[in-house]
Amino acid sequence: MQANDHFGVTLKRYREARRVSQSKLAERAGFDHSYVSRLESGARTPTRDAVQQLAEAMDLERMQQDELLASAGFLPHEVSSLLSSEPEITDVLALLQNSSMPDNYRQTMRQVLRVIADQARLVLKDSDQVSVA
Repeated sequence: MQANDHFGVTLKRYREARRVSQSKLAERAGFDHSYVSRLESGARTPTRDAVQQLAEAMDLERMQQDELLASAGFLPHEVSSLLSSEPEITDVLALLQNSSMPDNYRQTMRQVLRVIADQARLVLKDSDQVSVA
């Protein structure tokens, strides 16, 4: 699935959940009536501003706006919102961003995370080689 397709599916899911037609959403967001159709089909790639206008026109909550932005390939307002299903990662991120955390401890946390990520990459690499064989 290409980024445009993922955005289109996400946009359609939110639009349909709000029971809004493509043309009504386009009108609310200030776009031509066919623009939403082209976005949902993947024929057009939105700008960050267009994604934001659509999110506001659907009255999406911040977390939903972030999902819509990410589905279009843009950084969300709050990166941690994309980690809502990973509470441990959210906790670690909050600790790393806490200015009260001593720098030496923050560095140790980063080193541990690098080791974990490196080990996970090795496991993936090994499993890829096994599945190819």
